[in-house]
Amino acid sequence: MQEILARIMREYGDVLGNMHRTNAILLDLAPDMPRERILVRSFVEIDGFNTLKNTPENAYALAEKKLAKNLTETFAMEQAAALWVVRLFGVAMGLSEDASAEEEKIVSVVESSPRGIAAIGKKHVVAISSDGTVFADGDNSEFQCDVSGWENIVAVAAGDAHTLGLRADGRVLATGSNAYDECDVGHLTDVRGVYAFGGDSICVLGDGTAQAFGRSRYDLSTFSDIAGIARYPDGLIGIRRDGGLSLVCNISDDDAAQEIAWLLQCHDVLQVLATYTDGCVILGKDKRIYKDNQPANYFAQWNNIIDIADLADSFAILRADGTVRILPYERDKPRPETVVDKWTNIAAIFGGYKRLLGLTRDGNLLVAYTHQGWLWSNQGMKMDYVSGWFPVGAAE
Repeated sequence: MQEILARIMREYGDVLGNMHRTNAILLDLAPDMPRERILVRSFVEIDGFNTLKNTPENAYALAEKKLAKNLTETFAMEQAAALWVVRLFGVAMGLSEDASAEEEKIVSVVESSPRGIAAIGKKHVVAISSDGTVFADGDNSEFQCDVSGWENIVAVAAGDAHTLGLRADGRVLATGSNAYDECDVGHLTDVRGVYAFGGDSICVLGDGTAQAFGRSRYDLSTFSDIAGIARYPDGLIGIRRDGGLSLVCNISDDDAAQEIAWLLQCHDVLQVLATYTDGCVILGKDKRIYKDNQPANYFAQWNNIIDIADLADSFAILRADGTVRILPYERDKPRPETVVDKWTNIAAIFGGYKRLLGLTRDGNLLVAYTHQGWLWSNQGMKMDYVSGWFPVGAAE
């Protein structure tokens, strides 16, 4: 990306001050780098190019810090990602030293942070396009697909019959069923993450707290320093910024107590998948997966994993090489081949309701599902290209 920005500066001059033109050029020069394009577009959107251009040399270091802080606060961006993109522009403009040493750091940050680009509801699917607008397809009986006027969206979430969209300014849009007040989120500000489970909506705020709306009416007053949310049977899991876990649930049987004790002892966690019947699987910062109350080497054959997604009776893993595999929650069950074994160049995966979306590195979405709804059915998995529905990263 450093070389691409330098080329843009040489060949297109001050185009980096125009978000739409920059995005169009990046789509042509860096089609396989959708995450990096998002970071660059975000920087241009806060007028970062012109800010650096007009900053005196003796004030550059301060301007760099302020711009990085602006990115983290405006777009809920990882601090490392924000600093990286600021330095990239500084290099392209001849204002700072080479930033290539930061490239390896940012790759892991970018690849492990899908930022809610797509979401699967019970009967509908939602995704964000490259210009911040939203596309939805599927059942619209509760108007859960009425997202045509949404703009500047950085994350989406989908429940049974409602949809949430997080705007770049930290406000939340909602549409669909409001039978349990799950759409009553418009008054919130400084929201950094949105999640939807069934008839519930959960919003993570900039101060690390979380608020829940909807059917279950979770009390999340004990959650603090939260970076993400995962569903737990009859409850919620808060993934803290330090990689630890917080838990709110209504389960009290002995098996659940052991599982909860294991979860609360986990650290360096990136993602959590939890089911009623198959227990919990976590993805650690070491890019490995772990199963509750099982030896650390339970899934030892699978490593270098950057994303996981729940499929109800199984789960999907995305490896750093862009390939995807479907695994049973119990290691001893067979893992027959599925069509997702043929997927390549995948940047992120999104699971739910026994369906799987794969975001390719060139900005298209693939969908996989079964006719029966069961992964191990004789009919196997069917794959369709749906880039016509969701042109994520596609040129206008």
